[in-house]
Amino acid sequence: MKLFSKESIIFYSILGAFTGFVIAPFIRSLMDYSTPVELLITTCFIIPMYIIAKRLLLKFFINN
Repeated sequence: MKLFSKESIIFYSILGAFTGFVIAPFIRSLMDYSTPVELLITTCFIIPMYIIAKRLLLKFFINN
């Protein structure tokens, strides 16, 4: 999947919106640290989630 292809832009836009409005606030609500520490921990969860989601997209949707 090319980085600037139509499918890639749509995929990352939807994933980014879902992450920004659902997952990140949920993770941050579970913690009671300073803002920089919360952002660092949240980022450590979100980046692997993007990698897994991309692999699943390539495996199940793009190559079929």
